[in-house]
Parts: sequence; C-alpha cells; structure tokens
Amino acid sequence: MTFNDSSSFDTPISSAATQKPTRSRGWKAFVAALSVGLVLLGGVTISLRREVDSLQANLDGLTQRPALVEEKTSEVGLFDEPDDLGLFIETISESIVSITCVDSSGTGFAYELTGMDEGFATFVVTNHHVIEECIDDSTSLSVTYGGADELETEAEIFGWDDENDLALIQIAEELPVLTTASNFAERGEWTMAIGNPWPNEEKLHNSTTFGRIIAVEDSHFNYTSAVVNPGNSGGPLLNSRGEVIGVNSFGWVDQEIGLWNIAVDTEVLCEVVVDCG
Repeated sequence: MTFNDSSSFDTPISSAATQKPTRSRGWKAFVAALSVGLVLLGGVTISLRREVDSLQANLDGLTQRPALVEEKTSEVGLFDEPDDLGLFIETISESIVSITCVDSSGTGFAYELTGMDEGFATFVVTNHHVIEECIDDSTSLSVTYGGADELETEAEIFGWDDENDLALIQIAEELPVLTTASNFAERGEWTMAIGNPWPNEEKLHNSTTFGRIIAVEDSHFNYTSAVVNPGNSGGPLLNSRGEVIGVNSFGWVDQEIGLWNIAVDTEVLCEVVVDCG
C-alpha cells in the first residue's frame, strides 16, 4: 500500500496554512494521521512479508518436488518386496487371462510383442500343454480376461514350442502388456507367481504366491519357492519391478527331493516361436 501526498495529506496542511489559530490542532491532526498511517503501513508490510514468506516456501517446495518424485519412482531392489504390494498385484492382474482348451485350462499373460495378424491386437504367452489339444481344433480354444468378469475375446494360436512347453496366442482385445526382465534372475531375488489355478472359481482368479529364486539353470530355467499350482501354468513369474522372469511351466512335490516350481525364461520363446526383434 502507498500514500499519495496530493490526496491524503493536502487538506490538513492547507488548513494549517490559512487558519493560524488552528495551526496547532492541524499539526496534531497531521501527526496523528501520520502515526495511524505508519501503523497501517507497518501492518500491511508485515502482512505482505508473511505472504512473501509463504509464497517462497511454496516455491521451495516445488523446487524440491522433482527430487522427491525421482526418489519415489526409483527402481525397487530385486531382492526387496514392491513398495505397494496391493497396487502391484492389481496392475499385473490387468494383463492376465484365463485359457481353456477342451479338457485343459491354464493361464496366460499379455506380452510386449508386435507382428500379430490383422484383426488381432495383443500377443498372449502361455504353456504348450495348455493349448495342445486345440492346435488341430481351434474352435475349442477360449480366452477370457477381466478376472472374475470372464470377458471373452477372439483368440487364435500363433505358434508353439513343445520342447520348452511354450506357446503364443493372438487375441483381438487390447490388454496392457508385461515386459521381460532386463537381466537374468539370480538366487535370492523376490518373485511372484500369478494365475488361475482353478477354472470358473471366482475366489481363485488371479491368485498369487510369493517366494524367492532358489536356483537358475542355463539362464533359462528359473526355480522358485513361489508355488505353481495346477492351472497357474502359463502365468508369469515376476520380479519386484513387475518384469517377467519367466513362464510358470510346472511344479511337483516329492518326499525325497522336495518342492520344485519352474518358470521357463521368455527368451526361449523368442528363439524358437517368434522373432522378438
């Protein structure tokens, strides 16, 4: 706030100059007015100072925010559990499908690949043993997404590798895709297996198990303590960053050698079934 000499103080000064008997009162009035004005000005100054300080604090916060964002979005350690496990599972679930073929059923997941035939939008990875009976009878193949909602989409077998138990399906629905891990898994890394171990059972859609990588054979076969149940076949084994370590293929329990669950690395798929570019 500013004071204009030509308006605020003209009247008292002019009155004191033309009416000498009242000059003393005019001077006192001037002093009083000046005192009030200084008090008001001081109050406005303090208020403005507070506003400036508050604005500066906000600006400082904005300049610090990128660092905070960068810290929050930094990559999770592969030996650590995801920061928000519930959100992690929910996000991964959007890429998971259920597959039925004659008398067999299993899981599949949308995968980052291109080159599907016209009319199809997404590649789905699964196991060969899940779709084997539909290779000669594609009309028996059914693929649903959306978890318990079981929304069906047009599907067609694209290719397979029976030796490594891998297969590729193309579907008409566009789903968010999962990406392969940037490095081979190592012993001790955190893992999650997700899939549909029992068809048409709402409670078990996109069910999850957790564990660690316990061994890696030839960089392609990942042994995990995350349990792979029947029906989980074809689902992804993921690391704590949501990247695909491998395709859950089989598991068994033996009294002599214990519990074993194996996921085949997706690189095998790219070497045999399709050119991943």
